[in-house]
Amino acid sequence: MMRPALLTRIRRFRPADDGLAATELALVLPMLLALLLGGIQLVAYVNASRKVDLVVRSISQMISQAPPPTDNSTVNGLVNQGDLHFSYDASLVLFPFLMSEGRRQGRQWWQVITINYASIQFKPTAATCADPTDQSACYSANVVWTSTGTTQPASGPLYRRCGAALIPADNNAAATPTTLPRSLYGPASVVVIDAVFTFTPTFGARYLPSFDIKRSAYIQPRYAPLIDYDTTGNDGIATKCP
Repeated sequence: MMRPALLTRIRRFRPADDGLAATELALVLPMLLALLLGGIQLVAYVNASRKVDLVVRSISQMISQAPPPTDNSTVNGLVNQGDLHFSYDASLVLFPFLMSEGRRQGRQWWQVITINYASIQFKPTAATCADPTDQSACYSANVVWTSTGTTQPASGPLYRRCGAALIPADNNAAATPTTLPRSLYGPASVVVIDAVFTFTPTFGARYLPSFDIKRSAYIQPRYAPLIDYDTTGNDGIATKCP
C-alpha cells in the first residue's frame, strides 16, 4: 500500500507545469532555426541566380555595342583586351556578393566566378533551307574569338574552342561550350557570354551541397555585322581564331 507522503508528492507533481513552456521551446526551436536558416539560404540562392543572369545580360550588351573603327579599316565592330577587362570588372558592381564570397573562400573575387566571351559567325553551307524556321542545317557556327581570362583556361567548363563548329541544340537545352540554340542559326553573327558561379551555403556548408549557377546570353551585334577582336596589346585574356 502506497504511503501517504508519497501520494501527496504525486498529487503535487501532477498539476506542476512550470517547465512545460521551456520543454516545448526546446523541442520546437531546432525546427524553427532550420526553417529560418533554410529560408535565408533559399533567398540568397535566388538572389545569386538573378545576379548571374544580370551579369551575362549586361556584359553581352556592352560587347555587342562595339562600333567599327573610325579609320574605316574594317566594317566589323572591334573590342580589345581593355574592353574585356572593363566589362569583366563590371560584374563586381553588378554582383557585389562576389567580394564577400571571395573573402570567405580566401580567394580574389574574380576567382569565384567564371565568365567566357565568344564571338560566333554563321557561314552558309547550303543554298536553300527547307525549313525557314530552323536554318541550322544550312549554316555552320564558327568561333571567331574566345576568351581565356584568369579563371577560364582552355580546359575550363565554358571555353568555346577555335576550329570546331558548334553543334545546334534544342532551344531549351542547357548551354554547353560545344552547342548553340538552333534558333540562332542564320545569316548573321552573335556574341555569346557564358557564366558559372558556384553557390555555397553560408550555413551548414559542411553538410549541404554546393550548386553551380550557369547562365548564358546570346545577342547580335548592334552596329556591325560582326564583333571582332583587336589583338593589339593583347595580354592573353582572349584568343583570336585563325
